[in-house]
Amino acid sequence: MNRNLLILRSYVKPNGFLRILRPFSTEIKESEPIKFSTSQAAKRTMPSVFRNKNIDSMPWYQPYIVVTSVAVFLIYFCVLREENDVDQEFSKTLYERIKGLEKEQLLQSYKFNKEHGHSVIEIEKRLEEIKAEEAKLAV
Repeated sequence: MNRNLLILRSYVKPNGFLRILRPFSTEIKESEPIKFSTSQAAKRTMPSVFRNKNIDSMPWYQPYIVVTSVAVFLIYFCVLREENDVDQEFSKTLYERIKGLEKEQLLQSYKFNKEHGHSVIEIEKRLEEIKAEEAKLAV
């Protein structure tokens, strides 16, 4: 089955704005894929990101300064800096953050395992431990 499609030919101008050149219609068969290597899209090229007009105005030592600055920051942040209370918060588990979550998840796992015939021995042990911890806190 053939159908006519309206395709807009366009390109991006150097200032970043899109300019539409002209519309034209073409017939595309739905059952056939469009072959990229023979299409007009294969002939188009993207300008290189590194081809900047201002590259001549950049000092030769700028890349070295940027790399050195990033390296110093990473050494300080990852090695030399002492842990603070925010770092300690990141080391907490989800069960420590949300009270009762572990017990609820264990109950759901217990129900699922019982229905599917899996072992529930370890779940029962952990539930007993949680009940003992709750009893200590209640006293």
